[in-house]
Amino acid sequence: MIDDKLYSKKWTRWIVLFLRLAVGSVFVFSGFVKAIDPWGVLYKFQDYVAALGWDWLSPFLLFGAFAVSIFEFVLGVCLIIGAYRRFSVWASFLLMIVMTPLTLWLSITGAVSDCGCFGEAITLSNTATFIKNVVLLIAVTYLLRYNVRVMNIYSSSIQWIVTLLTIAYVTAIALYGYFYQPMIDFRPYKVGTSVMPAVTDEQTEADFTFIYEKDGVQKEFSIDDIPEEDTSWVFVERKESLSGNAEMMINSSGLVITEDGEEVSNDVIRTEGEQIILVFSDMEDIDISYTYLINMIDDFARQQDADIIGLAAASQESVDEWNDLSMATYPIYAAEDTELKILARGNPAVVYMNDGKIVWKRTLQSISAARVDKAINGEGGFSWVAEDYDGGTRLNFMTLSYLAVMIMILIANRSYRVYKFSARLIKKNQK
Repeated sequence: MIDDKLYSKKWTRWIVLFLRLAVGSVFVFSGFVKAIDPWGVLYKFQDYVAALGWDWLSPFLLFGAFAVSIFEFVLGVCLIIGAYRRFSVWASFLLMIVMTPLTLWLSITGAVSDCGCFGEAITLSNTATFIKNVVLLIAVTYLLRYNVRVMNIYSSSIQWIVTLLTIAYVTAIALYGYFYQPMIDFRPYKVGTSVMPAVTDEQTEADFTFIYEKDGVQKEFSIDDIPEEDTSWVFVERKESLSGNAEMMINSSGLVITEDGEEVSNDVIRTEGEQIILVFSDMEDIDISYTYLINMIDDFARQQDADIIGLAAASQESVDEWNDLSMATYPIYAAEDTELKILARGNPAVVYMNDGKIVWKRTLQSISAARVDKAINGEGGFSWVAEDYDGGTRLNFMTLSYLAVMIMILIANRSYRVYKFSARLIKKNQK
């Protein structure tokens, strides 16, 4: 007969381990993609504040963007490895107690289109997000009772070291994402992609294909090849299709650039040669001290015979004021706020394109004035100005280093237990 108590304990352990891994993995992924792109989290928080009418929270949103990202990631790691078994589960429970009603409200009202739980990496509907949170809440509630019965991976005496290491790792990722650009770009305007202006149906060119039939056989003709002289061909129908260029433009970005209320996207975006785009997502919040570096970049662009433009989500009065203060000689056009934030993070940001393709993009604050000055003096071109930063390479190095140190700590922490267990087995076998 099976011992029900022993059976219950056995399956409780496996259920706890599974739930730790499942819930922890969700938190790790959620915190990681938020830390990758703290600007995106900040923009999402601004949407929440606007929907709730809590403008008094605005000064704290940037800190909140970092805090939420780091907290979720560290909490997830603690759940997976079993560190701080009571605190981590209670913190998870309280987090879900807040988030579940919030996502229910979003599901009912639609006040914010996407909760931003997984940043730009995965977009869930508000209803799907609410269901996900209900499942997590149930799982965490189970862990509240049984989590302490299952041992942790690292001993309690050193779990603080592992936690600090995790905080350092995810904080570094968030800082890079804020001061440079996200190490992984989940948005449409990735490096290497073409930035084609959005066009309307009226601006596209249509190609027509004419179908004729002869002796029961149908054949397609272009407008220049219609068999007008051969009356044995009978017209069947005409098909309309967009030209290859028009299809490419319609399926590309939604970047609409205007000047004095008229769209000038096709005239402004260069498909040949070098082009610098200065992105002003919030012109009223830009420090005037940035004008020195911007003017250096402008001078270098003229030296390299490169085109330079500004794109701003601002009123004409704000643009005029900026031109007066900065003595800007480059044209500034209008673009939609959300699209500019998708194009590049930071305020202001710089996007360098060659033949219509994005080569690099950076926040202006991450570009060294000394490096631009060297480039002006002949050290290198625009590609060289920002090639000192490669987000993907740095992320791989940081992640591998973090995992390696975590494994070394685990080996050092548990090697004595392994030794004692082996010695006990040897002694038992000798008897």
